Amino acid sequence: MYEHTNRPATRILVADDLAEWRATARSILQVRPEWQVISEAFDGLQAVQKTSELRPDIVLLDIGMPILNGIEAAGHILRDCPATTVIFVTQENDEDIRTAALATGAAEYLLKQNALRDLVPAIEAALGDGSFSYAPASESEEYRS
Repeated sequence: MYEHTNRPATRILVADDLAEWRATARSILQVRPEWQVISEAFDGLQAVQKTSELRPDIVLLDIGMPILNGIEAAGHILRDCPATTVIFVTQENDEDIRTAALATGAAEYLLKQNALRDLVPAIEAALGDGSFSYAPASESEEYRS
């Protein structure tokens, strides 16, 4: 359950080329009123630019985006804004891609298929409010992009 703290709001940027997924992420994040989606980006370059401008606490980043892919974008974001936490949320269920993504310094790697189950705990873990363990995609999860 949600417990009120005096911590400032957590500012989140959602970066994905699919508007449907950005809306889904916003919907999932509404369960925590202290989390605010401050902006969205639809490609990797825009994610880098908006992160530099807005300095969110967390960036939810897809991998398969135009202009800069998520792995490239994460490298720029974490170099230019080291206080920002990157969490990959993608449909790329490939261990080599996961390894490359986490090598950028990202905090977590989630599959969109498991976002209903995993997104809130992963953000809580990144904020130091819980723990999260990556699990491969489940056949029974709802979201498909």
